[in-house]
Order: sequence, then C-alpha cells, then structure tokens
Amino acid sequence: MTHHPQEDTTDGSISVSLQVAELDCAEEVRILKDGLAEKPGIEKLDFDVMRGRMDVHYDAQQWNVKRLLEAVSSLGMTAQEVVETPNTASPEGPVRQNINRERALVRSGAFLLVAVVIQIWDSGGIAALFGHGDGAHTISVLAILLYLISTGLGIRWIFPKAVKSVLRFSADMNLLMTVAVIGAIILGDFFEAAMVTFLFTLSEVLEQRSVTKARRSIQSLMSLAPDLARVKTKEGIEEVATDEIDDGQICLVRPGERIPLDGTIVQGVSAIDQAPITGESVPVEKEPGDPIYAGTINGSGSIEFRVEGTSGSTLLNRIVRLIDQAYQRRAPSEQWVDQFARYYTPTMMLLAVAVMVIPPTFIGWSVESATNWFYNGLVLLVIACPCALVISTPVSIVSALTAAARNGVLVKGGLSLETLANVKAVVLDKTGTLTTGMPTVTKVECLGDMTEDQALALAVGLQNHSTHPIAKAILNYADQHDVTPADVVSVEEIPGRGISGQVDGQQIWLGSTRLADEQGTLVAGIEDGAANTGANVIVLGQANQILATFQLQDQLRDTAAHAVESLHRLGVAQVELISGDRTNVVQDVAEKVGVDAWKAEQLPEDKIDAVTRLRHEYKLVAMVGDGINDGPALAAADVGIAMGAMGSDTAIETADVALMSDEIEKLPWLIGHGRKTLSLIRQNIFAALAIKVIFIILTMIGYSNLWLAILADTGVSLAVIANSLRLLRTKTS
Repeated sequence: MTHHPQEDTTDGSISVSLQVAELDCAEEVRILKDGLAEKPGIEKLDFDVMRGRMDVHYDAQQWNVKRLLEAVSSLGMTAQEVVETPNTASPEGPVRQNINRERALVRSGAFLLVAVVIQIWDSGGIAALFGHGDGAHTISVLAILLYLISTGLGIRWIFPKAVKSVLRFSADMNLLMTVAVIGAIILGDFFEAAMVTFLFTLSEVLEQRSVTKARRSIQSLMSLAPDLARVKTKEGIEEVATDEIDDGQICLVRPGERIPLDGTIVQGVSAIDQAPITGESVPVEKEPGDPIYAGTINGSGSIEFRVEGTSGSTLLNRIVRLIDQAYQRRAPSEQWVDQFARYYTPTMMLLAVAVMVIPPTFIGWSVESATNWFYNGLVLLVIACPCALVISTPVSIVSALTAAARNGVLVKGGLSLETLANVKAVVLDKTGTLTTGMPTVTKVECLGDMTEDQALALAVGLQNHSTHPIAKAILNYADQHDVTPADVVSVEEIPGRGISGQVDGQQIWLGSTRLADEQGTLVAGIEDGAANTGANVIVLGQANQILATFQLQDQLRDTAAHAVESLHRLGVAQVELISGDRTNVVQDVAEKVGVDAWKAEQLPEDKIDAVTRLRHEYKLVAMVGDGINDGPALAAADVGIAMGAMGSDTAIETADVALMSDEIEKLPWLIGHGRKTLSLIRQNIFAALAIKVIFIILTMIGYSNLWLAILADTGVSLAVIANSLRLLRTKTS
C-alpha cells in the first residue's frame, strides 16, 4: 500500500513523509531546517531522527514530492518518499546508500593499509608516519597515490555536503573535516589526511549502525503481531494476510500462537500472555466476552475471536505510533544540547583560525611556526565535530521510551520522562489505582414495597449506560440473580455523583449519598451500618424518595503499600490520596498504604485544586488516575499518568504516561527509570565535552595530532551511544 501525500485538514496543507538517508544526528536536522524551513510554501517540518524521517507540510501549488526530493538533494542529502505498510520498513534507497558507504569504507581502509606498509618499507621505520611534514621526503609517489585514493574514497561522502555548507554560509561538521583533510594534504601529511578521512567515515558508519539498532528496537514492537491469521469462512478455515481482514470477521488462534488483531473472544477459554503490551509477568485468564490484543500470546486453549478494527488500528499500532510521535516532544536537556551545538561549531571554527594566526603573530612568522600552528588549527577543527555531543541525548531518550514500552509503560516523550524524574509530589486516585477498581456488591437493602429484583432491574437499566467500576459490580451481581433490566431512557451522567434516567415517565437516579442529599432525601444513618466494614453505599431513588441501597466493597491492591513506600524511598516528598469516595473508606485505604495526606468526597474540580496547591509548594506534580473520571486532574498535573490504560483509547491518547496494566508498582520504577535516563544523558554530555576540552588543551600546547583527535572523537561518539543503548535492557524486575 503506497503512501501518497495527504491533505492536512487542520490548515489545508499537504504533508508527506520522506526517508532521509543521512538523518541520524541533530546536525542534519539543523541543515534541513536552515535549507528548507524558510522557503515559500514550506509550512512545517517535523523530524524523527531515530527513524531517519522528515514530515513536510507544504503548499501543493508551490511544491510537490519531486521538488522536495530535489531540494533535499541540493543540501547534500538523499531522500525517498516513505512507502507505508502495516509493518513499515525503511525504504531501500537509504539502506542501499548505507551499504555503499560501508563498501567505500572497506576499500578506503585497504588502500590506507597498503600505503602504510609501503611508506614504512621505504622509510625503514614506523616513525615516518608521525610528525607532520617531517616524513614527506621519505614517502614514495606510489604511497602518496594510495593515500590520496584512500582519502578520496572516504571524502566523497563528506565533500559534497561541505560545498553545500559553504554555499549556505553555514559551518557544519562536514566542512570542518574537509578543511582539516585538505590542510593536511597541503602540509604533506598524506597519512594523516587518509587516516582522518577513514576514521571519520568509520565513526559515521558505526554511529549509523548504532542508531539503526535503536530504530529497530522500536520497529521490533511491530513484529510482535503475525502477518497472517486463520479466518473462518463458508469454505472453512483459511490463512489470510492481516491487512485483508475486515472488522467483524471471526479468527481462530491455536495454543502458543500470537494473536494477530484486536478483538473479543466469542468461543474458548485460555490464559493470554499480555507481557508484550502490559509487561505483566503472569498470563491473564480470558473467556468469551473478554477483549484480546494483537501481539499477545495465546496460552493452552484454542480460542475464536471477533475482529474489532483493522490491522492498522490495533492497540499495538497505536503504541508504536505514539512512541514515534513521542520523540517530537523533546526533553529540556535535548533542546539545550541543540542550542549549544548551534553556536558551538562556528565558535570552534573562529577559535581554530585564531590558533592559526595569533601565536605566529606574537612569536614571529616563519615557515616552521606557521606550519605548526596551522596544523594545530586543523586539529582543533577535527576536535570541534559536535556529533558525539548532539547524538547522545536523542539516543538516550528513545532507548528509554522503548524500554518503558516493552515493560508496559507508554511515555509520551522525553519531556514527560524528564519531568517524572524530578517530581516531588504525587497525587493518587483511589479506585482503580490503589484498589483493584472492581468492587463487589455485598448487600442490597430495599425500602417500602420495593423488592430486590425490582431494585436490581432499575439499577441495571441505568448502569447499562455506564462504564464505571461500580456499574460493572452491580451488573455482575444482577447477572448472578438472572435479572431482566428495566427499560430506562434519557440516561445522563452526573459527574462525580452518579447517573439518572426515566422509567415510565418517572425520573430515577443512582449514585452516592451526596447525590441523595442533593435530591432532598433523608440520608442520615444510611452509611452507619456500612461504616465499620468500609463498604461504599450506593443509593437508588426516585425524586426525593430512597428506593434501595447497595453496599459495595473494593479490594486494595497487594502492591499498593509497597509502591507508596518505594515512592518515599525515591525521595518523593508528598504522596497524597485524593478520592471522591466516602471519608471512612478513603481513610481506611490511606492508613493501610501509608500516604502522607488524604482527602475524601472530592469532585473533579477539587482534584484540580489539589494539584494546583501541591504545585505551588513542590513545583512538579504527577497525578495518577484511571484516565476517565480523573481526566481534568490528569491534564492539570505536570505529568498525567493513566492506570490500566490498555483498554482505554481516551487514556492512551490524552495522558502523558499510560500504565498499560493495573500494576501500581510500575510508578516508582518509572520514576527511577527517568532518573537513570537523566543520569546517562549527563554522563554522555560530560564525556563529550571533557574529551574536547582535554584535546583543546593538548592542541594548544602542541601535544595532539589529527588522527589521534578523530580517533578520540570517534571513541567518545561510540561510547555515548553504547551507554545510551544500555537503557534498552532495563526491566521492571
């Protein structure tokens, strides 16, 4: 399925995704921005460095895909329009170019090696390779020719970009390398010119491979879902490509197989391993009526399920898309590095010119001093290459986001991850967060002539229109008593209180004692009987008359107390429980889990006030809720965290962080994961800057050379990438 430019309905523009072969560093992002962003008709550019993509929003009357590809080519890069499939792979063009670069690297290395052997043979020792200019008279014409061929094979990937950089009046790392290599040749240091070119090309190839590994870690999520599925047809069972399966078709999954699409079980019982999506270590028992998700693994029983959606709209697809989008929500540290690099490169070029000119001016101009300081300036240009600095942060962020997704935690970008690492206050909802969110009805009390079956019929008629956990509890209880629901119309949710509707023209309502009080009923004493057990009381009424009460109890999560304790150990100063539930229920939960403070009977706007109050005192606040009733508070917090979001599109799309399973203990793990990521970023930035400072000092006192400088820069580039990729191995336990 080919991707064509699509109309952006928000502003009428056209957008297209381009795969840019060289787009693996913030330096290339800057080149593309400088070269394209200000052109008439280019409305917006979005970059995904980890997948090497650029999304262009443009005016179709001024631009088309062909012109865009030519514009990218004019900047010294190669681009190709993205071809979308359900499991999108990188276009062949950029991959082929990377292979060609690797082949050129091998050939360059071969010529360099032969030239080194010949020069050592001619000069009678290895010393002739070192000391710029000194060995020029001992080198043969054949060795010079081989060095130049080696240099040419490597610089062919650098020189065109350097020329484009000059034409744009912009200094980039390609220009720095080109000037350094040409300068070395002018000085007669053919070995160093070839060695610098070879090492720089090697660093580019190794860096590209490392970034590709991080890209594949994201793409590997898509490979979890099989490409084929067994579909029931009139002729029997057929294997069909998942992208050809329609909504509503029935699929068969055998034991041990991966589930190909999202759907609902219609036949069979099995334990489903949902770890690829939620990170849960224990398979979940599923039966008819339960949802299942693409990429999860069927256990010991055969199941049939009805497909819901298509191959491009599965939960797994949405997760991968959101990870892609997450990179665009950039962390403050990443933005700082980009701004630093923007001014750093021209500054270093000016410093290199100063090194070439100022010392000879003070100590006196001579061929020897001019040559020495010109050479030192070239070394400084090599050291100035900023790639190790700018690549360290994005690789760390994307590795961290991917590791979190593998552990069932969807984080919407580096900004959210960095904020989480620094939070000092956490607000917790009760139902569905600290408790299982699956209360059960323990007692039904009817008033007047109302019978239990009649009360259940009215309650079920109302709750059939609700997805709240209390509704599910009443529906489950009614199923056990084989109750036929009443015909309820004009149903309306009453936020934070309950639900209402009409039966035979009479208005009925179901909700908290607070709602009952607002309806003008006498609620005194209703909760007294349930107070000692911690049960929650739900009232069914008509106008200002109470018809029946339902007592429900929720179960505390086994890991809730440990999670709160872990938050305190991490240094979170304030953990508060804010709930809309009754005071005695909230107090009981608060005492069991050990929060610092709690508030009960809070409306959605009260939770927003709590978040605002904590932000004034603790600066950064995280809110954890179920992603539905807690939506306003999740949006008000610096980081909104939705619990158990696997089945909730709203939570996945709106929350900053989505815990795909109901495991509250992943919250402290995530904060620790964010801190580890920030620590690695700081390590990477420090290492990159420290190496450069050391070599600047060595250059200023004459104790460095070109090939050693590029070797050190290559080493630190690969070191920071390897350090960042360690995050991919992070697990919750």
